[in-house]
Amino acid sequence: MTKPDFYGINPSQFLIDCWGAGVASVKGENAVRQALSRHGPERIERLLAVGKAASSMCLGAIDCLTPDAQCLMVTKYGHTDSQLFEDQRFQIIESAHPVPDQNSIKAGTMAIDFVQSILPGQSFLVLVSGGASSLLEVLAEGLGLEYLESLTGTMLANGLDIHQINTVRTRISRIKGGKLMALGKSRSAHVLLISDVHHDDPAVIGSGIGSTSPSQSDDPGIPAAIEEILADAGISTEENCPSPSLPNISSRVIASNTVARNACEQFAMDKCLQVVTNEEMLHGDMDDVVDRISELVTTGPGGVYILGGEPTVVLPEKPGRGGRMQHLALSVAKYIRGQAGISMIAAGTDGTDGPTNAAGGIIDETTYERDSEADAALGAADAGSYLDRVGGLFVSGPTGTNVMDLAIILKSR
Repeated sequence: MTKPDFYGINPSQFLIDCWGAGVASVKGENAVRQALSRHGPERIERLLAVGKAASSMCLGAIDCLTPDAQCLMVTKYGHTDSQLFEDQRFQIIESAHPVPDQNSIKAGTMAIDFVQSILPGQSFLVLVSGGASSLLEVLAEGLGLEYLESLTGTMLANGLDIHQINTVRTRISRIKGGKLMALGKSRSAHVLLISDVHHDDPAVIGSGIGSTSPSQSDDPGIPAAIEEILADAGISTEENCPSPSLPNISSRVIASNTVARNACEQFAMDKCLQVVTNEEMLHGDMDDVVDRISELVTTGPGGVYILGGEPTVVLPEKPGRGGRMQHLALSVAKYIRGQAGISMIAAGTDGTDGPTNAAGGIIDETTYERDSEADAALGAADAGSYLDRVGGLFVSGPTGTNVMDLAIILKSR
């Protein structure tokens, strides 16, 4: 993937740069700074930030913090900017994603104490991004971390989508689905969200950590096996989403997959390339998503295809190394092998794909050259190992945002 293609550009470098343009457009620091400059508040006395993009979002708010501001930030291990560690106004706790750990429980308790301590006259800003659901939790009475870890692992292994997972998380939680915000007393509260969910529903982002009302999305339908696990623990099918006691609160989604895809489109157009499609079509079962992409690209005209969303994968009992974007990349590579002029990047916008340090994969018609080895990797959910061996692994590091996944395809013929 180093030779110039029909357009006279390096395909892999174009794909990386196009993906990067999309990610940069929804970076937490920039999105928060712009939102505060346009809508306020100009003065922040209390700040709660949760999610994989929490550190970057905090940097966007730092100029509005009062000298005596108190801030609690919860993010994934290794995702904190050094500037925040040096700021005495910040209390920082890092925890696990995608499966919660003991620090997630500690962070949830700290969040309750923090919100309850805010006085009515104090200006309160809440920053939420994807990953928040795993990063902090306070469970319903009688449930412990072992139950949470087991349930989360079961949901991930059975291919539940983010809406289904967050619906379950809300039912077993004492802080999600609007319950945390209901504890606040501030008369000036603002919530800014970076969306990593379909339809950008605030009640689904982070399982409603910053939500002030029940979800407006359709009932996602929880599989019977998961309902049985909940019932065994005494969890009702009814959600408890109290109306928050905050009389003056604003909530705004400031970055989304749509914004990122549109930035990718502009980048391609600036390179004088035709954008064939720009749509959020990566939702649903992985096999179905792969079929749709392969049909679209192999039969469509030359140009750039920009796709967003978040497919689901049913994992084997002992999955290998990789994540859904690495699996998607290798699966599409199987369809396009031998078809010169097609290349693709598929990567999570947060820079993390599954429990790995890779963001995703970059493939072309030569990637799937070792048929039996590649087939075995897909069957074992070990796409990351295969892509690493053939030079197709894409590693970006933390990006400061999280708006689901992006897949960008360049077809030159």
